[in-house]
Amino acid sequence: MMRPGPAASIFLLSLMLATAGIAWALTPTIFLADQLAPLQLRSAVPAAFGDWRELPFEASQIVDPSSEQLINAIYTETLTRTYINSKGYRVMLSIAYGRDQRDSLQLHQPEACYPAQGFKLLNKQASELHLAGRTITGTRLDTQLGNRREPVTYWTMVGDKVFKDGLHKKLVEMQYGTKGYIPDGMLVRVSSIDENITHAYLLQEQFSADMVQSLPNLLAPRFAGLQKL
Repeated sequence: MMRPGPAASIFLLSLMLATAGIAWALTPTIFLADQLAPLQLRSAVPAAFGDWRELPFEASQIVDPSSEQLINAIYTETLTRTYINSKGYRVMLSIAYGRDQRDSLQLHQPEACYPAQGFKLLNKQASELHLAGRTITGTRLDTQLGNRREPVTYWTMVGDKVFKDGLHKKLVEMQYGTKGYIPDGMLVRVSSIDENITHAYLLQEQFSADMVQSLPNLLAPRFAGLQKL
């Protein structure tokens, strides 16, 4: 096999350096979270809104199989609360926020978390959610552990965009990346212990809409995307 001559070697080296330079130039370096209003989940999400108020000391019911070490590595902040309405219906809220949503630090999806805790995943479906003037794509799960039937509604954000699936997430990340931004991400999960699946989803959507409605205007897009007029 003939070795490349000096001119060809110089050309190949130049091409490699140019490729490396382009890759470096296209690598995002600015955290989107640093360009936005500061986000602290505990203060951003009210303890009472609409017909709902927080029940203290009830977070132990909420499913989260991740170890503390893994949580600290992936998430910048988490919030778990249980709320109750005037009729005594309880809804469990879990929010996970990470300021870096590159591949190695992705939020954990509930369809993986629940089976990890021994739940059966009975059904999964995409569903439109109407949240205070926003129509977003969320996911609904039907899970069961023994006699505990726990319907789940959740949605996932990258920056101020709700993504529908893994491919959509990559496209959104690339959009931010071309502008030099490392996007943040948030997963909002709402669940309740209820044998009546339709009833559970209805109240979960109402709870979610009331929560988004209660958020400060600057923070609402971080939780449920840009408002559609």
